[in-house]
Amino acid sequence: MSAPDTNIEKQETRHKPALLGIKGAVIFGVVVVLLLLFVILNNGRDDDEAAADLTTAPAVSTETTAAPADAGATGTTENN
Repeated sequence: MSAPDTNIEKQETRHKPALLGIKGAVIFGVVVVLLLLFVILNNGRDDDEAAADLTTAPAVSTETTAAPADAGATGTTENN
């Protein structure tokens, strides 16, 4: 039950600092969640794709290809 003579406007002015703090915390929380979502989605992309988005120059591959290691090249016939 509420009090029979509750003045909502008077209570709102008395609690204005607390209500502003709650609103600020909600806004801050929404901004942090959006920032976190942006970072997670941005990190999920390929590095070449992200680098191409940041620069106007075409992406250059820095990968080197090496010959595959041959298991029998050592001259042994043991299976490990």
